[in-house]
Order: sequence, then C-alpha cells, then structure tokens
Amino acid sequence: MSEELGPDAFTKPFQLTKSMHRDVYPAVDPTNPSLSAAGKVVLITGAGGGLGHAIARAWSTAGAEGIVLVGRNIEKLEQTASILTAPTLVATGSVCSEADVEVIFAKAIEKFGKVDTVVNTASEGNHGTVAGSTALSAWWPDIETNLKGLYILLNRFITLTGGKGTFINLISLAVGLLRPGISSYGISKLAASRLGEFIDLEQPEIRYFSIHPGIVQAEDGRGIVIDHFTPFAKDKQMLTGGYTLYLQKPEADFMRGGLMSVNWDVEEMKEHEKEIVEGNLLKLAFLNGNLGPDGHPWSH
Repeated sequence: MSEELGPDAFTKPFQLTKSMHRDVYPAVDPTNPSLSAAGKVVLITGAGGGLGHAIARAWSTAGAEGIVLVGRNIEKLEQTASILTAPTLVATGSVCSEADVEVIFAKAIEKFGKVDTVVNTASEGNHGTVAGSTALSAWWPDIETNLKGLYILLNRFITLTGGKGTFINLISLAVGLLRPGISSYGISKLAASRLGEFIDLEQPEIRYFSIHPGIVQAEDGRGIVIDHFTPFAKDKQMLTGGYTLYLQKPEADFMRGGLMSVNWDVEEMKEHEKEIVEGNLLKLAFLNGNLGPDGHPWSH
C-alpha cells in the first residue's frame, strides 16, 4: 500500500470525502472572519505539545476572549503563552487527577468567568503493548489518560457549565487500525469515541466531537515522532487548529457525537449533511455484517 500511495498511504484509504486536505484551507483558516472566536473562552489540555500549541495559536488568531493552557510542563506552557495575543492563563496539572482538574477549572472561572469550549489533546500512547502478555502496569496508562482523564474533564466541564458548551476530543487512526503493539492505545481511543456518542445522547446541550488530527508532522521541535509513520506524517498541525474553530460554528452541529478526520473536507461534508445524519456515517458501527430479520445477505 505504501509503495502505491506514497505519503498518503494512511490517509487516502480512510477518506469520507473526495477532497482531501493535509494543510489549512479557507474553510478552516484561523484568519477567516467566519471562524471568529470573539467572546469565547477555550481550555486546551496538552497545550505544551505540538497540537495543543497549534490549537492555542489558532484560537488566539481568531480573537478568543481567553485561552486556558493546561499541561504538566510549566515551561512549555509558558512558551506557548508567550507567543499568543489573546489573554491567557497557564494552569499545570494532570487530567487524571480529579483534584487537579477541579483546581484548573476553578482558576479558569476566576480569571475569565466561564469556559465555553474544552479541547482535549492530552494523551498517552504506548506503541509497544502486546495484548494479553504485557503487564497491566505497562498496558493500563493509556486507558488511565485517554479514557479516565477524558471522563474527569467532561464531568467537571458539564458540572460547571450546567451541561452546556463544546467539547472536542482528539482521537487517532488507531480506532480503526488493527496492528501489533497498539492494543491499549487503540482500545482507549475507541472507547473515548464511543463515550462521545453517549454524551451526545445523554447531554443534549453539550456539542461533543471526536477528531482525528491526521498523521501529524512535527514542527519547530514540537510533536511526537514515530519512526514507522514519519514517511506519512504530512499533516500540518494548524489544520487541526483551524478544524477546532470550525466545529464552533452552528453549521457543524450535524457532526455532533461523531468521529471525523481533519483530512475530510468540511464543506463537502456539509453538502451531504442529510445523508451523513440519516446514515449515521460518523458513528461507530456495531458490526460489518448487515443485521436484520432475514440475516446477512450471503453471497453464496
């Protein structure tokens, strides 16, 4: 596959739209006036990393009222804050700690009076686990951060806002990719995506989105480098930054609860909104078999 498709080997086979993007385009360009974040306060976890850094820059460019930068490394958070033009708050802590998350949100409310949006980029990714034989102590951290940490953030956000606002969670191609060594990571991201569907069902005023940031290119020393994926890492970090801004728009409501890739063209998706909604095209499938009263339509 890699020889046939080159750098798009892990992108083209997973396209929902005919148009494919690996860099910012007008509909998700943070300088586009239609993506204005004026009056919005966003809380970004993992803000010291590559994607968190890019998302913060996108929201600052779009004129956010406030940006809360969350992470465990204060130096990296302060580096991010230093280049932003929007008002910022640096808050250190772990998403896996209920006490830390409570304090972080309290500081955000104290400074800005509200939090409209949470973008969760905090993630643990162990690419060396073997299902069943890896010790629990090595296998479990992905679940701890990517599912438990996610739930702690959601619970605190919903409690403070009365169940209103936008929550964007970064997932991964691992939700649909079966390959050795990523069992804990893939399962944690798959569960996180399914949690998003339940949030959409049970929290009608929370706009929840699961987004795959593509195969992301490290930039300016920021971002995770996985040797196996380096030849395919062509997606710009700002593509995800702009995509999170697009999801603020009412036009994106039809994607709520769904899983989408930043490589997919948002305008093409909007054109096919009815088909996407009626066919649940952004939701997780139960099985690939066609279940029904007459059973699967066997070929023989």
